[in-house]
Amino acid sequence: MFTEHPDPFVGSMKQATFTKMMLIDCLNQLQDNPADYLTIYVKPSSFPLYGTDLSIRLEPFALELTEALGNDAVLREAQRRGTGLVIFWSRSDSKLIIIPPFPIQEDIVLRGRPDISLLLHLLEKERVLGIMLINWGSYAAGVFKGEKLVESKTGTGYIHKRIKKGGSSSKRFARRTEEQKKHFLRKVANHFEEVLKGHAPEQIFFGGNRLILKPILQENPYLESQVHKISRRLLSLRYADKEALLKSLQDINESLVFSF
Repeated sequence: MFTEHPDPFVGSMKQATFTKMMLIDCLNQLQDNPADYLTIYVKPSSFPLYGTDLSIRLEPFALELTEALGNDAVLREAQRRGTGLVIFWSRSDSKLIIIPPFPIQEDIVLRGRPDISLLLHLLEKERVLGIMLINWGSYAAGVFKGEKLVESKTGTGYIHKRIKKGGSSSKRFARRTEEQKKHFLRKVANHFEEVLKGHAPEQIFFGGNRLILKPILQENPYLESQVHKISRRLLSLRYADKEALLKSLQDINESLVFSF
């Protein structure tokens, strides 16, 4: 469902999360539209300056596009995802800004019929993706080739909870908890390497406790060498298991769509 935002021009803006199939259906309908469109593809490194500078020069769309691209929700989500964006803008029909699940590779500006080809290719491409999920006490690692989970490993590790009482007993439990955490991170880091290394995923997604990401990368030279592949997006989860892996792939493939 779309969420409405109260702003002047952007007052009619609605935001929604689209699954891969929902967006493909939307694009196919858009392609059949005979209206004149401005189609803009913006790669991550070009946003927001390229899109904003471009919109200023693109009469008669300049004012609307500048306001739309400067909207707080659009800026926030584009920065959070780091995948660039795609704009389909018509004076007489739909006005859409789409933040895709995977990075746009080049900056393009087209006029005429809406050009969905690059976005459609991005959505339909079969990718090899790695997923690392971890919370204190549970972990799951998986590699997907397209929609198929080709390898996975899940597990648990016991970590003492904090105790409120002070004194030597409290300090002893605190030391034990820290040792358990270090052991858990070393074990999980090795399991993550075992699952990911043989498949060379083109992108890796991390989910769970963000504060665990840096320590776990430092535990394993292979994982540390893959940091450039890790997406900005943090996948949310309550418990790391196989079900969470499958749900994570659905989340990864979702796009954000802003309608004006």
